[in-house]
Amino acid sequence: MKKIFISGALLMGSLVMLAGGTVTNTNMSAAYLRNPAREGAIDIDGIYYNPAGTAFLPNGIHASVGMQTAIQERNTKVTFEPFALNAAHYGNSTVKYKGKAFAPVIPLARLAYNWDRWNIQASFNVVGGGGKCKFQDGIGLLERVLAAKAYQLQGGLQQFGLPQKVAYSLYSDIVGESYQFGVYVGTSYEIIKDHLAVSLGLQTVYAMNSYEGGLSSMKMLMGNPGEDISTYIPAYNYLMAMSQQVQDPTTQAVLQATAESVKEIPDVLLDCTQKGFGATPVIGIDYRLNEKLNISARWQFQTYLKMKTKASNSPAAKQGEVAAQLKNAQDGESFRSDIPGYLMTGIQYAPIKPLRLAVSYRYFDEKHAERENISGLKNNKDNPGTHEVCFGLEWDIFKYLTFSCGYQGGIYQLRDKEMSDLDFQVNSNSILMGFRVNINDHWNIDLGYMHSFYDTRKVTTQVPITETASLPYLVDFSRKNDVVGIAVNMCY
Repeated sequence: MKKIFISGALLMGSLVMLAGGTVTNTNMSAAYLRNPAREGAIDIDGIYYNPAGTAFLPNGIHASVGMQTAIQERNTKVTFEPFALNAAHYGNSTVKYKGKAFAPVIPLARLAYNWDRWNIQASFNVVGGGGKCKFQDGIGLLERVLAAKAYQLQGGLQQFGLPQKVAYSLYSDIVGESYQFGVYVGTSYEIIKDHLAVSLGLQTVYAMNSYEGGLSSMKMLMGNPGEDISTYIPAYNYLMAMSQQVQDPTTQAVLQATAESVKEIPDVLLDCTQKGFGATPVIGIDYRLNEKLNISARWQFQTYLKMKTKASNSPAAKQGEVAAQLKNAQDGESFRSDIPGYLMTGIQYAPIKPLRLAVSYRYFDEKHAERENISGLKNNKDNPGTHEVCFGLEWDIFKYLTFSCGYQGGIYQLRDKEMSDLDFQVNSNSILMGFRVNINDHWNIDLGYMHSFYDTRKVTTQVPITETASLPYLVDFSRKNDVVGIAVNMCY
């Protein structure tokens, strides 16, 4: 006799962390938001984009303080047959989930001092993360666990010749917060006066991730064929009533055992924080042919970053198979979340004095950075890396106002298994524009705006339903992103 069984300790599935994935945040200044091709510029934000080029700044103190505000959506449209059993959208197997991220204040600060051929420099940036992402209606990756159990239950009843309909209900939400605070200190030196400079610095990173939420108020529901879903009652009550109507002792025992297993499904909730610290050298070179043409390159080495978890999760989230699925969310666990090494190069050319044209290229070496997600899955070493290309234009309309605009294209070559409902990257195209207001010879203000257009990436995986059967789980991944920024710059 075949058995029906619904586990009381539902698995969370492959819940994947919001941070610790691909780190390609390069919007590190308000000036970037008006012209993203910053590597060829000689400016205070060169402490990040062109550290060697800061040697060519005028002698004296240079400083910049600013902030950015980012609004982002991480959207998934999921098609999975068991989702049709959700009482909230019964009969519909395609569901849209939306994660909203809002970072009201992403601060930045830079300071440099130049004398003769030397420069010393320091900066503070949020080099990764920078805000909170809330999935108010949960995510498909979590819901599919309960949905699969309901699907199993319905299939088991049909095998017994009992055509009763099954549904489920739940409350699901999860909030992830991620910050990588970066402090950089370094120096640059003009090897050939006014033409060639090099730089050496140290980038330190303090990283923190936190996760709250999961699955709660999970219920199995049942009703008679043809009845409206609103009339369905708890599966426990229904199965116990059915067990009294059958004569076969074995069937009766299975129905009663199944009823007990779905009587009370424990919440699977996360409450964990992960922290880590890393440091890595940064080197740079800048060649300034003349006032019209400047070329630079910057290499930041891979950052070894080890995270440690402190957690007070619900009992159902830290036992047996559930704990295995949520390995790096368990108290006391340690795991790698390296920041890849990356190369940034750029050229700026001024065909006429008030006009500057710029192009930049960036490569992120994802292949050699070791990272694990929350379930312990390591990144794909076949990943050839991430590429960014930027174009920019600046035009000094008159002495007190500069207009800028630009384009940024990002190519992410993640494999299917690196894509998750919680953490994913898709190819993007961004337009940027803004102004620099020159108050006087010592003070100016940068104002910028960026809007990103994202491709949609389709990924299909197979989700086991029984020991011998699985169902396709199709996800369309997409994003939305808007950033505004302001910075006040001064030199004396």
